[in-house]
Amino acid sequence: KKSTAAAAKSSKDRSGPSSSSNHAATSSSNNNRFAVIGAALFVTLCCSIGAVNFKSLQSTLSSFQSPTSPPPPSESTGELFLNWFTDNGGIFHPISCSTAANDDDDASSGVQITIQKFDGMGWGLAAIVNATSTFDSNSSNEDNADKVCESTSENDESCPSPSQQLQPVTTLIIPHLAPLFTVPSNLIISISSILDTYSSPSSDYYLPNFYHVVNKVLLASFPRGQGLAKMSPPNNNRRSGSNVRMGLVEQDVVIAMMLMTEECLHHHNHDDDDDSTSGSFWGPYLNMLSSTPIPRLDTFDTEEYAMLNDATLEMVGRSSKERLKSMFYGNARNSGGDDNVSVKTVLRDMINIQQRTNKNNNPAVVPPTCLEFDTFHKFIGIVSSRAMVLKGIKYLTPLAEMINYSPVSPLEQVVHPSRSSGELDGQVAVREDGMIHTPFDLYHTIGADDSITVRSDRNVMLQQQQQPSPHDGSAEDTTAATTTIQIFEDYGPVDSSLFLEMHAFVPSNNPYHCAVIHGRHFLRRQVAPGRSDPNSNVLLRALKLLHLTNPQLTQFVSLEDLCVRKNMSIVEDGNMIGRRPASDAIAITSLLLGESTDMFSNLEVLKSKCITAIESNDVERIELQCARYPGSRRIVKLALVNAAQRSVSEADVTMETLSSWLEEAEKEGGEGGNEKLALAVRFRIEERKIIDSISDISLIDDEPLKHVVIDASDDDLEAKLSSFNTFMDSLNLPVNKIRAQAVEGMRLGAIATEDLESEDAYISLPPNAVIDATSAVAEAETSSPRLAALLKKLDSQQSDGFDVMLVYLLHERFVRKDDSEWWPYLDLLPTVQEVSSSHPLFFEEDEMNLHLGGSDVRKFILRNQGRAFERHAALASDVDVHEVLGSDVILDKSIVYWATAMLDSRSIWWDGRRHLTPLLDLVNADSIGRAHETKVEESSAVTRVSRPVKRGEQV
Repeated sequence: KKSTAAAAKSSKDRSGPSSSSNHAATSSSNNNRFAVIGAALFVTLCCSIGAVNFKSLQSTLSSFQSPTSPPPPSESTGELFLNWFTDNGGIFHPISCSTAANDDDDASSGVQITIQKFDGMGWGLAAIVNATSTFDSNSSNEDNADKVCESTSENDESCPSPSQQLQPVTTLIIPHLAPLFTVPSNLIISISSILDTYSSPSSDYYLPNFYHVVNKVLLASFPRGQGLAKMSPPNNNRRSGSNVRMGLVEQDVVIAMMLMTEECLHHHNHDDDDDSTSGSFWGPYLNMLSSTPIPRLDTFDTEEYAMLNDATLEMVGRSSKERLKSMFYGNARNSGGDDNVSVKTVLRDMINIQQRTNKNNNPAVVPPTCLEFDTFHKFIGIVSSRAMVLKGIKYLTPLAEMINYSPVSPLEQVVHPSRSSGELDGQVAVREDGMIHTPFDLYHTIGADDSITVRSDRNVMLQQQQQPSPHDGSAEDTTAATTTIQIFEDYGPVDSSLFLEMHAFVPSNNPYHCAVIHGRHFLRRQVAPGRSDPNSNVLLRALKLLHLTNPQLTQFVSLEDLCVRKNMSIVEDGNMIGRRPASDAIAITSLLLGESTDMFSNLEVLKSKCITAIESNDVERIELQCARYPGSRRIVKLALVNAAQRSVSEADVTMETLSSWLEEAEKEGGEGGNEKLALAVRFRIEERKIIDSISDISLIDDEPLKHVVIDASDDDLEAKLSSFNTFMDSLNLPVNKIRAQAVEGMRLGAIATEDLESEDAYISLPPNAVIDATSAVAEAETSSPRLAALLKKLDSQQSDGFDVMLVYLLHERFVRKDDSEWWPYLDLLPTVQEVSSSHPLFFEEDEMNLHLGGSDVRKFILRNQGRAFERHAALASDVDVHEVLGSDVILDKSIVYWATAMLDSRSIWWDGRRHLTPLLDLVNADSIGRAHETKVEESSAVTRVSRPVKRGEQV
C-alpha cells in the first residue's frame, strides 16, 4: 500500500466527466475486521501538550469508512503473526515522549504498538495507551490555566461554572519521527532476497536456469526494461547502491511468484496430522493476506470500466491484465519461440525444488490450484498494494504494510504552541505553504544490516475531556482506562489514479489528487480547422519556441489537457523553480486569443509587446512578454476557474446522480456491496469534487507588496547592541578598533573607536572568535554529542562546509537560543521577519518578472532559490537533522532560508573556507578604495582599512 513520487512520475491524460461526494475511501486492500492482538503493557501517559490544533480522531477515522470484504481470519491468526514477527527478530521500539532536540530523551510514554481491527479498514497499526491518569489543567495545560476563573465569589455571574471553564486536553503520545518498529532483513521480501534463494549456487533451493528464464520472461513483456537485476540500496554500510533499477511491475511479478510458491507449500505441504502447521516459513504472514483478489484497476469488468468513464484508465487496466496473462502462460512469439518461457513454468520449478529439498528428494505432485492465473493475479494485486518503494526498489515488509493511509500536513509534524500562535521572534503564524513536505523514505530507513525501521510520519495525539472533581475542583479526564488510536501514514505525493491502479482504493480528499480539465475548455471560443484567426499562427509559433507543444503541429486547435489539484496547482508545471510550462501555455493563449474583458485592463498593449517578442525569436523575451507579463499569474488562475466552470456545465451527470450510484453500488449484492463498482464511482466523485471546488473559487485582486521599514534606533535594538558590544569586549581580541552601532538607513554598522590610517589593522579575530565548520564541530563535541556527530557526517559529504555551518547556525539560534555562547551575536542578527521581507531568496517570481525582466539578475536569483530549495529538501530528508534541530525548525522554509541568507550575505572567506565573523560582518560596503580583504596573520584573521578613517566615522 506504499508509494513514492517516483512511482507516479507520469502525468494523467484522461477523458470522461468527474464528480464529487463526501463518501469515504476504501483505505486498505484487506478490508476485514479483526480483534486487538497481543497483550499491552500500560504505563502512565506523559507529554501533555495544551492547545494544539489537531483534527479529532473520530473525524479522521470516519473519513475512511468503507464497505467490508470477506470474513476475517480468527484472532489467533493475528497472535500467530505477531509471535512469528518477534520470534524472528522483529522489534517494537519503546516510544519516547521527547519532542525537543536534546541528548537526554530516555523517557518512555508507555505506548504499546500492536495491530488491531478497525471497522471497514481491516488490519491496521494501533497505539494502545493507559489514559487513567489525572491531568491538572492548571499545570499540564497552560493555555487552559489562563482561562480558569479565579473569582472566590460564588454569586459572581461573570465566572462560568467549572465544567464551562475546562477545555479538552490534547496529549502527544507519539512524536513525529519516533521509531515504531524494525523489520529484520530475514522478514523482508525483495528481488535480492529472491535471487539469493533461487539463483545463488550456495542456496538449498538453487535453480540453475532461474535467472535466465525469469529474465527472458520479463524482457519479453518489457523489452525496454532491465529484465531481472539484483538491486542494492544505499545504507549505513553502502553509501551508494547499484545503479540498475527494475521496473516496478517487473518487481511485482517476481515477488508474486515467490508468494505463490510459499502459498502452495503453506497449504499443500504441511503435516497431514496437524492442520495448524505450515509447509512454509511465511505461513503466519500468508494467513494475514487476503484470500480474494484485490479489486485494483485491472480486475475491473466492462460494467466497472463503463462506470469509471475514463478511456485512458480503462486502456491501462485492460492492457495490464493482458500483459500479465501473456507472462503467466508464455508468449512464444515474444520469447524467441521458446514455449517454456513463462511464469507458470518457472513456478512449477520453484515449487518442485522446495518440495524436493524439504521432503528429502521425494517431491509431491504440484497441485493444479498452485498454478492458476487467478492466483497469480491475486498475488500481483497483493504485492502492488502492499510493497513499499524505497529508492526505486520494492520491499514487501510484514507489519509495515498494515499501516493504513491518511494524508499528512507538515503542521501535524510540529508541536510548538508559541510558533503556531506567531509568538516566536516576531514571525507570522506558521502556514502549511511555508513548510517543506518530507519524503516517504524519511520514515522508512534501511539499516546497516538491511533491516527497515518504520517511524511515525506525524505527531499522534490523544484528546481527553476533563471534568471537575466534586471535592476540590481539580480537573480529571474522563477517557476510558485504555484508549486505542489507529496509526496512519501518508503514502507519498501520489495521484489517486495510481492508488486505484495499483493499490485498489480511492482516498477521500487526497491533496495530491488532480482532475483533468480538457484543453478546449481554456478557450472562450474554439479555433476550429479552417477558421481564420489572426493570432492562432503566432500563438503556435510561440508555443513551439518555448517547447510548450508538439513541434510537429501545423495548426493550433486547443491546449493540451491539464491535470489540476484542488489548490489550483497544475501537475504539468512540475516543481522546478522558475519553470511553469503549463501555466505559461495558458497565459500565452489567454493573451493572444483573449478578448478585452475584466481579465485584462490593457490587453492590446500587452498583446502588441508579445507579438513583437515572438517576431524577434528571442526565447527569454517571449517568455517574459508573453507568459510572465504583469498579472499573468492571476490570469492563469482566472482561466482555470473559467475552464472548470465550462467543464461542470458540460458534465453529463450531476453530483446527486453520482452519489446515488455510489449508494446503490455499496448495497449491491449484500454485505460489502459491489466493491469494484463502488471504487469506480468513488473515483469519479473525487475528480468532480476538485472541478467543483475550482469552479467555485472567487479571486480577488492581489494585495500590493508590503515593505517592512526597520527602525534602527528602537529600544530593543539598542539593548541588543549593548549586550553584543559587551560580548565582543569579553573576547579580548588582539586588535579591535571598531564598535557596533545603529546606523540610519543601514540598520547597523561598525564605527571606528580611534583614528585609523590607511592599511591600519582595525580588527584581529583569533579562532575562538569566529564560527566556521571546524569550530562548530569542536564546540558541539562538548555541548551536544548528537550535534557533533551530525556535523561530522555533513562535513564528510561536502567540501565547503556550508551545510555544517547552516545546521550549526540553526541549532544555536533556534534550539539552544540564549544558552548558546554566541547568543549576543545571534540575537543581533536580522530577524526572520526582517530577512524575509527584503532578501532575494524570498522574492516572488511575479515581482522579479515585473522589476527584473530581461536582467541576468532575475536568472541568478531563480537559480539561487532553486539551490536553496534543493539544500532544504535534502536536509529535511535526513532523520538525524530532525532529531538534532526538531521538525518545527527544519521543516520551516522561512527559518532555513533565513540561515541560508545569513551565510550567503555575512560570510568572510579566507584559506578557501567561509567564516561567520562577529563585528567584522557589520562593516558595510561602498565602492571607494580597494576591495576588502582578510588575511591570516599569526593564527588570527586580520582586516585592514583601505583609507584613513576618523574616530566616530563608519568603517
